Amino acid sequence: MGKLDGQVALITGGTKGIGEAAVRLFVQEGARVVLCGRARQDGERIAAELNGGGEQRAAFFALDVADYENWKQAVSFVKDTFGKLNILINNAGISFRETLAETTPESWEKTIATNQTGVYYGMQLCIAAMAENGEAGAVVSTASIDGVVGDADFFSYCATKAAVQAMTRCAALYCGQKGLNIRVNAVAPGYILTPMAEEDARQNGQSIEEYCREFIALHPIGRLGTPEEVAKAYLYLACADSAFVTGTTLMVDGGYTAQ
Repeated sequence: MGKLDGQVALITGGTKGIGEAAVRLFVQEGARVVLCGRARQDGERIAAELNGGGEQRAAFFALDVADYENWKQAVSFVKDTFGKLNILINNAGISFRETLAETTPESWEKTIATNQTGVYYGMQLCIAAMAENGEAGAVVSTASIDGVVGDADFFSYCATKAAVQAMTRCAALYCGQKGLNIRVNAVAPGYILTPMAEEDARQNGQSIEEYCREFIALHPIGRLGTPEEVAKAYLYLACADSAFVTGTTLMVDGGYTAQ
């Protein structure tokens, strides 16, 4: 018996990295999953792999999280495909290696639209959809250590990830005050070896090996995290194991913020 038997989840940024790891883990734990993203070929490939046994366990939906109408279509697709929605994983995100002085209005607006506004859209529309079915629900959004300690080289990214933590607290309180059986939490990863890490290294003119050496030194545990380790944190906050946990941010950072 899986931890998510009978549950239906929507996972954004589900075609690579942490999102893909979460999609695979959630299906393994018994959930039916709509994986969302913009990489249609990757999304359809992952869904086909997960549906290899004949029963439909996964479906892909092309979603731009910064588009409200597209979000409404995604929620309708989940209900049409699997009948209900129980879990939202707000995992999609982008980053630009830019200081305050280097940040442009264009990169600021793009980061806010994806990392913050997209989380707001998902929370609002998916919590409403969860409330319709009367079952327990869970929202997990991706924050970051950079929303806690700050980093001069990631001005807009840090701003959005701090906002995600505040939005998580507010949404959790809202659900409690409205009597909704929906918990809202966040996960704050440290540096994780994902395609985003490779892009960060590229923006900084580093090889991935140089990047890893630099950031491993910042984690007391002595290594970078893996997508699967963050996916397991999502699972904990999405399943009944965390039934008394809401409004919190779980640090999954190898001790980074303990220093």
